[in-house]
Amino acid sequence: MTKSNTPVPLNIVLRFDALTCAVMGSLLIGASGWIAGMTALPTGLLFWAGLALFPVAVFMAVFAYADKVPGWASGLIVTGNLLWAVASLLLPVTGLVSPNTLGWAFLLVQAVAVLCFTWLEWKAAQFQPTIARPFA
Repeated sequence: MTKSNTPVPLNIVLRFDALTCAVMGSLLIGASGWIAGMTALPTGLLFWAGLALFPVAVFMAVFAYADKVPGWASGLIVTGNLLWAVASLLLPVTGLVSPNTLGWAFLLVQAVAVLCFTWLEWKAAQFQPTIARPFA
């Protein structure tokens, strides 16, 4: 059996990332008060973070079903995911939020999950055929 070095296709990773954004967004909006009570994270932060995930999910879904994902789009997705993960960790480190132990775990687990998507999307984008740019 030969092991392939090609990653999961970018459109598959984007579909799954879009789905997880929509699910997490729904959870953060629908259960922001409950999650806040369990994690000591601000309810408003959870609600608005959840709301922000919906346009992100739509953006990813649009390109997940495209024939080829433009480089600018995959770059924006990878950069956005990286910034989300970094911001998730900077909020408590800088003292902008003061989560309890469960809150730290919540932030760390979701940041690691986002970083996994970031890596998978970056890796998959490297194997995607380039799109001819008009006027180049």
